[in-house]
Amino acid sequence: MRIDGSTASYSVFSTQKKSVTSDSAFAASLDDFDQPVGEDTSGEEERGPYDFSHMTPAEMRDLSIDLYDSGDLDLAQVLQLQLSGRPFGKIGPDGTLLPLSNDESSAYDSTSQDFLDIASSAMDQIESQGRASDPTSGYQSWQSILSMLNSLQVNGGTEDEVG
Repeated sequence: MRIDGSTASYSVFSTQKKSVTSDSAFAASLDDFDQPVGEDTSGEEERGPYDFSHMTPAEMRDLSIDLYDSGDLDLAQVLQLQLSGRPFGKIGPDGTLLPLSNDESSAYDSTSQDFLDIASSAMDQIESQGRASDPTSGYQSWQSILSMLNSLQVNGGTEDEVG
């Protein structure tokens, strides 16, 4: 058997956004599947306005998955948002990284964060390092995240909006 390398391969960490194919009548009918009979949901907006300046990491985890499913975020951006609102652990007395206890983890998950500021601060830090034009810095990804968050922000965006 000969393998010629012409088969497609896919990375788990692909940065391509997930495409949503909902043009068919069948796909449209699935949207109303769990709605009461007679209730018309065809004109409803699927996502409402969000307040990213007061959102818990737990809420962001759930929302970022929805935004990935809708094609608004790629997998790398989902991970950037999910990992940015809480610490990985704490430093122990001997300088090692210790995992958070269940109580500490729950406290961080339920503490409101400003994800607009988190994205803006990440961009500012990359800019201060002079790496904004470096494609490996994550700057363009944070720029896209901030733009998307501002477009869904309850007040329509902030002064930090990236165009």
